[in-house]
Amino acid sequence: MDDKVKLEAIQQELDQVHKKLRTLFGEAHPRFNDVFEDVGEAEYYICEARYRIQAVIKTLQSDGSN
Repeated sequence: MDDKVKLEAIQQELDQVHKKLRTLFGEAHPRFNDVFEDVGEAEYYICEARYRIQAVIKTLQSDGSN
């Protein structure tokens, strides 16, 4: 399995974590207001990690590496 495929798998795992957070701590959750900021920040960093991984993939592709 080449690096691009491995990185794309990590991105998919991050997507799954993001979806699980949204499902677990949706607006109907009794402690939604207590955790809203922290969950939102976690979601932000998950998205940021996905963007950074995508940048790595693009760099690897432009270098012709795996």
